[in-house]
Amino acid sequence: MMLVKWDPFTEMEKSLSELFRRPWALRPVWDDRNVEAVTWKPAVNVYEDKDNLYIEAQLPGIDLKDVHVSVSDHTLQLRGERKLEHEENRDGYHVMEAQYGSFARSFTLPSYVDPDKAKATYDRGVLTITIPKQEQARARIIQIEAK
Repeated sequence: MMLVKWDPFTEMEKSLSELFRRPWALRPVWDDRNVEAVTWKPAVNVYEDKDNLYIEAQLPGIDLKDVHVSVSDHTLQLRGERKLEHEENRDGYHVMEAQYGSFARSFTLPSYVDPDKAKATYDRGVLTITIPKQEQARARIIQIEAK
């Protein structure tokens, strides 16, 4: 058996390399937790301003009665289904890239938002969920007094 001198920097380099090879290891708190559970997922934009956190889901061609949004324990869940309307006649298709079926997305909300006051709107295929920040989390301007 050959002995190899241990180098802590080599170990650290290997660990960091592995960490960056797995993008899920650096996942922010609002990112999706159901990636492996569904066949497709709608694209989502998450952003905030000084008053609100926004989650926008791209849902073109989906009937609103097939979409459900719920909040429980600071976790927002978005579930739904895009139905294939012409399933019986696929022979005429040359290319079929649109994805169909059920989807589920869930996002752990940051502690500084108030999920009880969340609102959802739907416009031109985009579902926007607006979650206000709690009053103490909002930035305020502090005036500086000269002496």
